[in-house]
Amino acid sequence: MLTLKNIFHISLLMLAIGIEINQAKECKIPENNEDIDWDKVKDDWYMVLHTNDEIMKEDVIGVRLRNISNTNEGMRMVITELHENSPPQTFTSHRIKRRDGVYHREKSEEPAALASHTLTPDGGTNDKAKKIDDALFNGDILALCDEKNFLVNAFCSLSDEWVVWVAFPTLNPTIHQISLMWNKLIEKGIVVQLYPSKTVAHPELMESLK
Repeated sequence: MLTLKNIFHISLLMLAIGIEINQAKECKIPENNEDIDWDKVKDDWYMVLHTNDEIMKEDVIGVRLRNISNTNEGMRMVITELHENSPPQTFTSHRIKRRDGVYHREKSEEPAALASHTLTPDGGTNDKAKKIDDALFNGDILALCDEKNFLVNAFCSLSDEWVVWVAFPTLNPTIHQISLMWNKLIEKGIVVQLYPSKTVAHPELMESLK
């Protein structure tokens, strides 16, 4: 019998095959985007898909987003990141709104993100991951969210490639939820190959945080 989890992995494979043929060559955040009422984005959200960038493919194996809300400047959320070789890190992210759907990370929070994203098991620094954070904190972030099915953060790397992190309100999203997310990316001209987070195959790692 084809379970929901099997369907999910098959759908990911189909997406990967389709988008590998037509990779986007330009990274540019669209001018016109939808406003998001963050107070309607309830409960916990989990990183399920990403572009396998240097942050997500090395040490970060899962991400949980919670306590999402509007602020006077834009929005805030509490982020917990699970790591392959180090303890979980929890920090608050404030985002300053530039225009509908486009935000900028609070610069004062960069050290916390760097500590979570770039630390290697031997106590050194992953310079390639640091370049992703340099782009994250020095450029704009496109937020795409229908407030109940998907939450996308997308930004341009220093090499002008899309970095896309996709969260859902579950580690096992439905095909409908994935389709809604994918259609929104296509609408915005974002064509990338997406990979599942390691916690999709090992949800017990994320559940242990509750």
